[in-house]
Amino acid sequence: MKIKISDRAKRVISAVAPTLGAALGGPLGGLAGNLVSAAVGGDANVEKAILAQDPETLLALKRAEQEFELKLAELEVDLERISMADRVSARDMAKVNMKPQLWISAVFLGGYFGVLILRMIGVLVVSETDKETINALFGVLTTGVPLILMFWFGSTAGSATKSALLANSKPADSP
Repeated sequence: MKIKISDRAKRVISAVAPTLGAALGGPLGGLAGNLVSAAVGGDANVEKAILAQDPETLLALKRAEQEFELKLAELEVDLERISMADRVSARDMAKVNMKPQLWISAVFLGGYFGVLILRMIGVLVVSETDKETINALFGVLTTGVPLILMFWFGSTAGSATKSALLANSKPADSP
């Protein structure tokens, strides 16, 4: 039986057990989903248990991640090779016709920054009744800018490693 897990629950899993969280959306999702389900007490309770963020559940997810990593090593699954294959397929896409992606990116970025500049210099004025809606819309559109930049310029595994090392490091003045 396939288990449905919401995006919110997947974010919790990714925060507690990043390897399991990353695997949920990929080819190893079935194995990862079974381990998550077993860790939190079965199919019916998965979503509720994860979102409750009970310390015992979070610890069980961490144990499930360790089990998952052992299972991957036992099966001789090379996660770096899988990740590399994903990058290769993205590069192969660039060998085709990139004009649609280029135009969509250019229109989005040009329109976004054009409207932003017009608002900043006072040419485009928003009424008080629409201000909250427009600000929310700009917040959503702002999240698209780094995504477009990452599409064109990439996001490296080294960047993810650096972020993980920084998150787990101690300040220089700590004992």
